[in-house]
Amino acid sequence: MIDRRASLLLWFGVAAPPLAWTLELVAGYWFEEAACGLGSGRWGIDSELWQVVTLVVCGLLAVAGTLAALATLRAVRGGAGDARGRVEFLAVTSLSAAVVFVLLTVMTGLGVIALDPCKG
Repeated sequence: MIDRRASLLLWFGVAAPPLAWTLELVAGYWFEEAACGLGSGRWGIDSELWQVVTLVVCGLLAVAGTLAALATLRAVRGGAGDARGRVEFLAVTSLSAAVVFVLLTVMTGLGVIALDPCKG
């Protein structure tokens, strides 16, 4: 059986990368609406700057989740875990999904930065 700290690390590795990508999508939408909306267009919000900040913060969160999943997998391979293999299963699947979500986070952020948000 794994201890409480290892369990929190495991669940951080499971949840952080997809939540980082979701946060990037939601925050990016807010910044774009604030910069380009009819009512808020005069506020002077620099959408590109805030999209870069969002990309960096969410990218770091997704990478941290990936490292947590990797640390959990290394601990399981070193002898930690449970008899039924639940921890190893979660570690392997969270690491696999984390890689995908890190790539999604980076590609989404770069795509949003490269495109002009107010043209449409």
